Amino acid sequence: MKMRRRLGSWGSTTMPGMTFATILACCLGRCGNPCSVVRSGGPAWIAFFSCIGLSAVCVAICMPAPASAQAEAQAAQGPPMSVAVLLSSSPDACYDRGYDDAIRKLTLREQENVNRRGGVGGRPIEINFLDDARDPKKAIANVKAALADPQLVGIIGLTSSDLGKAVFNGSEKDGVAGMGEEIGASGVPFITDMSVSNNFAGLKNVFSTRPSQDEGNAPVVTEFIKESGYAKVALIVNNDRLYSKTFGDAVAAGLGAEKVVADHRVSEKGSDSLDPAGIVAAIADFKQKSPDIVVIAVGSSRSAAALTEIRNAGLSPAIFLIGSLERIPPEVRNSYPGPIFELTLSDLPEVYNATLGDLVRQGEPDDWLFDGKKNAAAPGWTDGSCKPVETPEFRDPLAGDNRRAIERGSQFADMIALLAAGANAAPQGSDIAVRRKAVVDALSETYAAGNGAFRGTFNNWSFDKASRVAVRPLLLIILPTGAKERRRQLAPFQFLRLRDGSLRRIDTLYLDIDLVRAHRADDNDKTFLAEFYLSMRANENADIKRLDFTNAYVDPRSGGRQITIEAIHDGGEDRAYPDQMKIYRVSGRFLFKPDLRSYPFDTQRFYIEVKPLSGTAFIVQPPPQSLRDRDVASDDWQPKGQYVGLGEDFIPVVDAYTHAPSVVPFYRAQYVWLMKREVNDYMLRVVAPLLFILVVAYVSIFIPATHFEAIVTIQVTALLSAVALYLSLPQLDSDTATLSDRLFLFYYMMVSVMIMITIARINRHVAARKWLKLALGFIHTLGVPLAVAAMAWHVVALSQAGA
Repeated sequence: MKMRRRLGSWGSTTMPGMTFATILACCLGRCGNPCSVVRSGGPAWIAFFSCIGLSAVCVAICMPAPASAQAEAQAAQGPPMSVAVLLSSSPDACYDRGYDDAIRKLTLREQENVNRRGGVGGRPIEINFLDDARDPKKAIANVKAALADPQLVGIIGLTSSDLGKAVFNGSEKDGVAGMGEEIGASGVPFITDMSVSNNFAGLKNVFSTRPSQDEGNAPVVTEFIKESGYAKVALIVNNDRLYSKTFGDAVAAGLGAEKVVADHRVSEKGSDSLDPAGIVAAIADFKQKSPDIVVIAVGSSRSAAALTEIRNAGLSPAIFLIGSLERIPPEVRNSYPGPIFELTLSDLPEVYNATLGDLVRQGEPDDWLFDGKKNAAAPGWTDGSCKPVETPEFRDPLAGDNRRAIERGSQFADMIALLAAGANAAPQGSDIAVRRKAVVDALSETYAAGNGAFRGTFNNWSFDKASRVAVRPLLLIILPTGAKERRRQLAPFQFLRLRDGSLRRIDTLYLDIDLVRAHRADDNDKTFLAEFYLSMRANENADIKRLDFTNAYVDPRSGGRQITIEAIHDGGEDRAYPDQMKIYRVSGRFLFKPDLRSYPFDTQRFYIEVKPLSGTAFIVQPPPQSLRDRDVASDDWQPKGQYVGLGEDFIPVVDAYTHAPSVVPFYRAQYVWLMKREVNDYMLRVVAPLLFILVVAYVSIFIPATHFEAIVTIQVTALLSAVALYLSLPQLDSDTATLSDRLFLFYYMMVSVMIMITIARINRHVAARKWLKLALGFIHTLGVPLAVAAMAWHVVALSQAGA
């Protein structure tokens, strides 16, 4: 009776209705109370032992979070603070570029991260998405609706400079009045993505994540033209787009009248084309003045027509395109006889944002595909201007428009984190107005260019004090002539913006690392031995002495890096080696960051990271992915892929005398190989013995109950054998439970459950109830195999995910 009363809190529950799918939903989905899947309506004993079995599966699969995760701040609670995210979908586009979907996915992901860490002042943040469909009236209405929210922390978005002009200053063409004064008076931090800073010049609470055309992009272009020695420059500028006009004016002013021999402002005709008469007049002028380089700032989709007309006229000056080369048809850009240059923020050839690449490769590729969705409402499908596009069977998420969509989404996600960090800088208990001011102060002072930078999940962010636009690396791309196959690549030199706003020329190292062998990986020391060939084009200042192998292991005794470099070819003329190529053989011990949660069915990143040595600066350009050697020799690992990640980093410095903070920026490159661990040894040494021991323990339940001692002895021996096997394995220094740990824990619990049920079945209270004894027998004979099948399914799923 005491036992019955003790179990009375379970209520009356029963086994019927508890399906295997329900068990999996409980264990693999919620990981909450496993006994909640047992429905009411029957004896408590069945519920008790059923829950023991379910708990064994759930605990083994759903291990608790590591101590570091549990030590995080309590999740945010209370009424939410809001963040408005402004979107600009394109209702006329035949196919969606995926920007808005990527923004939604990544900002909501960052919202969860912020709220899990405590939100803002202990309160959660909530994102409100507002789409203007590129309509100035809707854009103004959305901003008004956002400002009307008393719990608004900040606004993020507004990517069009023309829409921005309408929102801040009004538009006679659209018949709308601007909201500049209202936005400024609100004190709400407004982080736009406009490239024309004059739109918000007088508003101290408005910023932009995009460098301004006149103060950011134009100086880089003018310095490049001067450094390259072009004497005669011509411009073709879209006179109907504010960002184009602003850029054209700034370049013309920066170069001066002596260099600009032609400046043509053309108008649009339709949404994606230019006035032919303006192009014809420009080409006729170019024939007379023979410019060395033509700067085309009319928009990416409209540039193809101008490029074609220049080629058809028999001219071949260098082209500097303000837009994206990839959005020009390959037959147009590849047939042009001269070099084409491009200025980009992040669309780098053959390299990825290192953090972004890692994030995308952790999930399924289809989860990161955003572009290419058909917009059935686009008018082009009615008038026939939209044409069906065939979708390839496999698409790389980090290619083309989809990569740009992910980068746009990551940018907005970083701004969510920045708003939260700035608002949390206010004193505890501050009201919303104080937190808004704290964000503005952080953007204006803490993260001011030269003083500091916000380390976002994907990028580092700092803002110019005067113009309040983001200071981001602008990189020069070239589509060279003379190559066997024309491909975009970094230009031979770049410009790095210094803390005082000036530009410094830095070199591009055309460099490749061919990993020959990776072996003796140590998960505890987090090191591996690597042998590779490093080759670089023998341009001026190209030398391996300028490279710092950042993750090379430092010997604690000698203080030196465990690395050996052997020069094979110095780049001179040689019949055995290619000209202008320096080749080195490098071997050494390198660090890596193993993620052991899925051990031993895991895939790890082996990488070689290089950055400039002290006093030098450069940026790395690898060869095309399709041309890089994929063969890697390794005893315990299988190569599954490779890529190159590029990131901008900085060294934070504080003057101990003046207390003035500053940062020193530099680039770093990671040559990454994805290596999957071989599991044959683990299967033979661990999985097979465990399986045989479990089978023996399970078969023992069919021994007659009169041999109770023999049954329990076999089962206890099986349990102790598994413990001994676990202790005999090499122990991993991991902050979280590995899949191997879960397998052993699952085994311990399964055998323990069998022992408990064996004991319960001979109990006199159970023996007196035939139905209860039969129920326990059912659990014993069928419940255990089903639990084992569930764990096997879980292990197979994890092993396939890491393949």
